[in-house]
Amino acid sequence: MIRAEEVQSNLEPAFPSFVKSLVRSHVASCFWMGLPGSFCRAHLPTVDTTVILQDEREKEYKMKYIAYKTGLSAGWRQFCVAHQLFEGDALVFQLIGSCTFKVYIIRANDLTEVDGALGLLNLDAQIKQNVADSAEMKSAACKSSRRKRPRSLPLSVVQKKNKRSGQLRPSVLQAGQPSEQSENDSEEVGSEVLEGFKLSLPAVHFKDIKSFEDFNILVDGLVLDSELSEDIRNKYYELCCNQNAFLHDNLIKGVNFKLIAGIISETVSIADGMRACTLTTSREKFATWDKALKASELFGMNVGFLRTRLSRLLSLAFDSEGATKTRRYLEARFERVVTADEIKSLEAKLVELEEAYERYGANAERLKSKAEGYDLRFQEQVLAPW
Repeated sequence: MIRAEEVQSNLEPAFPSFVKSLVRSHVASCFWMGLPGSFCRAHLPTVDTTVILQDEREKEYKMKYIAYKTGLSAGWRQFCVAHQLFEGDALVFQLIGSCTFKVYIIRANDLTEVDGALGLLNLDAQIKQNVADSAEMKSAACKSSRRKRPRSLPLSVVQKKNKRSGQLRPSVLQAGQPSEQSENDSEEVGSEVLEGFKLSLPAVHFKDIKSFEDFNILVDGLVLDSELSEDIRNKYYELCCNQNAFLHDNLIKGVNFKLIAGIISETVSIADGMRACTLTTSREKFATWDKALKASELFGMNVGFLRTRLSRLLSLAFDSEGATKTRRYLEARFERVVTADEIKSLEAKLVELEEAYERYGANAERLKSKAEGYDLRFQEQVLAPW
């Protein structure tokens, strides 16, 4: 990411850009590329459209941009396969047209390609200035037989350079942009913060969260936003607001972050199901929800308020006299509808049978005289003298 950030920092500032570190969902299974939500809202259309990715050889790839999920879908897999992208690689997206991105690939295991990307940006002058500014940066420059090429700077050098300039840039955001940590990378879409990226942030109290834009799901210094869709994070934020606390604050230490993301998704799903339940919802469904919430509670999730509400709903739906009468009423109403449908079906069948009766009667009358005449002729032969 430091090398990718170095490439990004030397791009033409007139064209907005951002960096993405590739995770498993980007290059395998669902092949979904979530883009930073704030970037999309600022620079991309609000309706679904076709986006073009142009690689460093200027070959173009068309793919579908889904606006409400702020991500790339159909066509992204072809780009991944064509460029042999793997988990851990980083991409720099530079918007060079209304819906056209120039994409620079920085591979996790290939420094040569990074140097090539920097060379394409013609950074000789910038590197020379860096060398003049810092003795450490001199050691970061490398020489070739043809010309001096820039080399990726170590983390300590970049941090000192940023400190001297009076700002410490977030590792995945363009300079000058707010460090919003919300985007769309699950099944499901993601975050501008890297999956599995450790942050040295001070403890955040929920009372300090003023809006969804300030809300991040942080567990043991790990931001999990990239594991959840924006819709799920929004609904989870509402649940936290209802309790005025992070529901995941007391999670057991050391739990796998993907499991935590699954617990949060399941909690939101159950809350949605409870909001949509009716008196016809089965007892088995309530039991399934309670079992899942109990398991989440054992991991330390604050879902006691949901279990309390679930217990109340279960009691109202099955254990009260009013619920019994209401259920009988609903069953009777349902049976009445079924019976009415059967009556309509029988009436239609009766009409059909009456039509058939009239049709057969008309045919019988038309053939009666011929049949009787033929029968007389046959009997004449029967009774004729030997």
